[in-house]
Amino acid sequence: MDAVGWQIGAILFGVSVLIIATYLAKLINSTTKVVEKAYKIVDYNERHIHDTIENVAAITKSTEDIVGLASGVTNITKVFRFFKK
Repeated sequence: MDAVGWQIGAILFGVSVLIIATYLAKLINSTTKVVEKAYKIVDYNERHIHDTIENVAAITKSTEDIVGLASGVTNITKVFRFFKK
């Protein structure tokens, strides 16, 4: 029983490193599963995602047209108010 303090410390340090390594391995494994599932979802819905992106561009253009028309109408009403005074 000639155990010295640093030997006990080294054993505790080794055990803690082993526990942390196990935790990191589980974390990396679960992260890999999540990423694979995300890739499967994106691959399965790729056509729908592409259609949605194209529709968003069309909606944005339509919104710009509506805003432009609304600003034109407000400018016309300002002109009529000026003549009314």
